[in-house]
Amino acid sequence: MQPQIRYYTRAVVTLLLFFSNSVTSQENTLKNSKSTDFNSAYLDHLIENDSLYKATVFLNESLAFAKTNNLKSSEAETYFNLGNVLAEMGNYKNAEDYYRRAYSIYDSLQLDQSRDMVLAGLTTAYSNAKYYKKFDSLYPIAQRLSTKLNSEFQFIHLENKIKKHYYNYENDSLFKTSIYGLAKLDTTNLDNLNWSKPNKDLNWKQRMLLYYKHHNALVRVKLGDFKRESFDLLFTIDEEDLANSLVKEHDKYRKLATFNYYKFLYYRDVEKKLDSATSYLLKSDIYKYDALKNFEERNKNNGELIFKIITTEQQLQSAEKTRISTAENSRKFLIALVILGAILLLCLILFFNYYKARKNISAINSKLQKSNNKLLEIDKERLEFFSVLSHELRTPIYGISGLATLIEQEDDDHKKESYIKSLISSSNYISILINNVLQATKLRFEDKSLRLKPDKMNHLIHHVTSSVEIAARSKGLKFFTHIEHSKDSEYILIDKVAFSQILINLAYNGIRYTKEGSVSISVKEKSRTNDDVTLLFEITDTGIGIAPENRSLIFNAFENKTFLDQNSRGSGLGLYIVKTLLKSHNTDIDFISEVGVGSTFFFDATFKLSKAQKEESININTEDDIESHVLIVDDNKINLLITQKNIERIKGHTCETIANGRQSISIVKQKNFDIILMDINMPDMDGFEVTRHIRMFNPDVPILALTALNSNEIEEKAERAGINQVITKPYNFEEFRKIILSYAHATRHLQQ
Repeated sequence: MQPQIRYYTRAVVTLLLFFSNSVTSQENTLKNSKSTDFNSAYLDHLIENDSLYKATVFLNESLAFAKTNNLKSSEAETYFNLGNVLAEMGNYKNAEDYYRRAYSIYDSLQLDQSRDMVLAGLTTAYSNAKYYKKFDSLYPIAQRLSTKLNSEFQFIHLENKIKKHYYNYENDSLFKTSIYGLAKLDTTNLDNLNWSKPNKDLNWKQRMLLYYKHHNALVRVKLGDFKRESFDLLFTIDEEDLANSLVKEHDKYRKLATFNYYKFLYYRDVEKKLDSATSYLLKSDIYKYDALKNFEERNKNNGELIFKIITTEQQLQSAEKTRISTAENSRKFLIALVILGAILLLCLILFFNYYKARKNISAINSKLQKSNNKLLEIDKERLEFFSVLSHELRTPIYGISGLATLIEQEDDDHKKESYIKSLISSSNYISILINNVLQATKLRFEDKSLRLKPDKMNHLIHHVTSSVEIAARSKGLKFFTHIEHSKDSEYILIDKVAFSQILINLAYNGIRYTKEGSVSISVKEKSRTNDDVTLLFEITDTGIGIAPENRSLIFNAFENKTFLDQNSRGSGLGLYIVKTLLKSHNTDIDFISEVGVGSTFFFDATFKLSKAQKEESININTEDDIESHVLIVDDNKINLLITQKNIERIKGHTCETIANGRQSISIVKQKNFDIILMDINMPDMDGFEVTRHIRMFNPDVPILALTALNSNEIEEKAERAGINQVITKPYNFEEFRKIILSYAHATRHLQQ
């Protein structure tokens, strides 16, 4: 019998594992019109009628549905009822496994009533299977929870404990437990219990009462040594009531057989009535026979059930193998399809990238070819430019050298004066040429930011005129300037160096391309507000004019060679620098021209009105007889001599010279100077460092930098070092004189 039970158990477990395919959806109906929602009444009906196979199928369908839809509570309930079915079959070990699965889920969901129900199933299984150690360890936990919840399971636990005491021959414990159970049952109001099922069994208390009373009556007989008074309680139990209280037939027959056997003992040993004793013994034997018959029928039914389960198991195993094989093939096919798709996608990406790369390479090669051709053309033009520049430099240098020789050899003062004017013109031209080259380089490699200072426009025009008028007269040209009248006290914020370069280049451009006639600069007021004024500038010449086809070339550096070759020799940088510098003033230049008649270049520029005048213009009388002692620091002897002579030309000014930066620090400590003129580039210690040392002990003396460098960076470094002002070489003497006088007056004012 035991091998059949074990095989039967394995078959049931296997059936549970493979029966999950039969559910379609949560709301679909099952075979025989049983809902997928858990139907406890239907399950109870199956179990009561020993339809355990149908019960197993029903539970597996419910389990599959619960797992598919992730219904944890329903899954736990199904595990619990599978445990009940297996316990009904006598397979307590597997029943315990399902009970524990149910308990684990209920515990995670914190459902105490459901945990209480599962613990009742476990105590019942342990007592029926005679797992007494497990029962003893679980009973206190289960009883504590049932008492806390005030459920009917506290009486089920007592029933199982009575059963354990009865089969383990623990008579004293059985007596105490049954007495406790009867007393507790007598004092309990059923209406106050928290029933596990909504429809409570009205006969439940009567059945439980007879169960406790029956076992208490039996243990009384045993403890009373089968004496007359020990049978009193036994004869108070009605056999029909006892039979009705026992639901399960196999349990009913065994208990009725025992009940009549004890009556047989009473009539045989106590009353000595053999007829009565014989009748009870006969009834006891009949019940025993019915119990054996019921056992055989259950075994027969179990055999049929085992056969059906084995057949179903084989079918399910075959179907599962097919399903696994199909799933594996589908998985392999899907993997192959994914790999193939990935390969195709990769091929498409590679092909697209290859096509795109080829297209990009072709475009890049085309651009590189154009760029290379452009660079070659520019390089060729630059070589020609430097050739022209070399010629442009050599011509005035040759003139300067020749004129210096002529001056030395000439005795006629009138001719000497003429030679000197030509020499000055050549030096001015070479200065402008070098400035243009440097300016073109700076405009290509750094942003042009304006250094705005207060000044008058007529002062700037006077500076431009002094630079270009000699060149005009040397060609026999007339040079005119026209400036609309403005207030004497009105100053504008202007970058004098940058704007002078614009006008000088435009004026020299007119002189270069004019053989006879005149060149003029005109300044007119175009508009005015409270904060700024807009001026219109026109530079007019009576030169060769510009043909329409050359209109787009003349403002481009290195690209106006054709125009230059046809009309003049020059660097071609002037108009390019003009246009670029005007962008810094947020404006642009244009022109009108007629070939053979002349050209007019014009632009407008807006200047902010200055509320403060230039420092050097405030209360300075350039004719004042003021004495000032100046220190000149320069390592170049020629520059030192030129600066010394320029200082001595200023009335009342004397100077000392020194060619070493370190020595200048010592002499400044020893003597008092009103002004220091400092060269920037010196070998032992540059002008910035010398100034920083002087500022440590003399923070007030004006220090003016004399340098050929002209950039924002130089001015910023000079300001940080403590230099008061930067004078760029070469400079105009009159402007130089005004600056020196302004600082001399400021120093005298501080001393007073």
